[in-house]
Amino acid sequence: MQVKKVYLLFLIIGAIGLLYFFIKNWVSIKNILSPFFVSALIAYLLNPMVKFFNSKGFSTFLSILLVFLIVALVILFFSFYILPLLINEIVIFVKMIPFYTEELQKILIQLKFNYFSYLPPQFEKVLDKNLNALNNLFASRVDLVFKSTVAILKDIIDVIIVPIITFYLLKDKNVFEKEIERMIPSKYHDSFFALLKKIDKILSKYIRAQIYLSIFVAIFTSIGLSLIKVKYAFLIGILAGILNIIPYIGPILSIIPAVLIGLLDSLSKGFWALLVCLLVQQIENAFITPKIISDSVGLHPITVIFSLIAGEELFGVWGLLLSVPVVAIGKVIVTEIFIEK
Repeated sequence: MQVKKVYLLFLIIGAIGLLYFFIKNWVSIKNILSPFFVSALIAYLLNPMVKFFNSKGFSTFLSILLVFLIVALVILFFSFYILPLLINEIVIFVKMIPFYTEELQKILIQLKFNYFSYLPPQFEKVLDKNLNALNNLFASRVDLVFKSTVAILKDIIDVIIVPIITFYLLKDKNVFEKEIERMIPSKYHDSFFALLKKIDKILSKYIRAQIYLSIFVAIFTSIGLSLIKVKYAFLIGILAGILNIIPYIGPILSIIPAVLIGLLDSLSKGFWALLVCLLVQQIENAFITPKIISDSVGLHPITVIFSLIAGEELFGVWGLLLSVPVVAIGKVIVTEIFIEK
């Protein structure tokens, strides 16, 4: 037990030092490691498919090629049938930004005088300040958001480097495992690889849950908003699916664009858009995977929210996406080392 405590102390000190190094050099590290991280994530997701073809008698090389072919067909389908619809809605929306800004300003003024005039003066001042800030933010940064999103996607998805790295990660997986095994002292082999299995279990459950839930939210949000004739329903649905990756906070943020676009048509449409988003989220939470995030990673909701806030503050978008699984992995490691079997 004493050895484990000493080992844990060194591990915590090392983790703090590593975290400090990452924070100080995050921009450079992100630019260097992004294609490798994306490749590792893709390889992790595709590895079960490669194993499936291996089990059917195909060689590893041929299995990887078959998986790449399937992925390429999915990308082609998306490019020919889904991407044009998405781009068309984005182009139309960007062109309409000046009109929507003017309409939003009218709605905010109407809300202020019709609904907020009965509030105490202190509340009215706070609301007035924040409504003006919201209007200015919408007017000046919507176009920037789209440009930044395109730039981020362009940086992350390197169509040449990522597939090559992914291929070698899948092809030489056994080589990497043997190298890791050679580096670990033999007396720690069993406990180390048992720990890796626990981490793999958490990651696989978390990633699968996020993918399935995001697809569900994107599809049914788009369908629901289309039924009540909200403009850009497909674009809003895709955005809702992406934001749903962020636990707790993402689903709340995804409601805002749907309601705002609905309000630009009428107050009742904004209300129905709110109901559609809430209904999709309630179905997801109640029937699809109840408490999926806290259950899959074994973290309390407060811990998850704190991890998200800290991750976003320190590492931006990457922090939002990775903070929860990283904290969950840290919990598994500390528990494995600290608790005597």
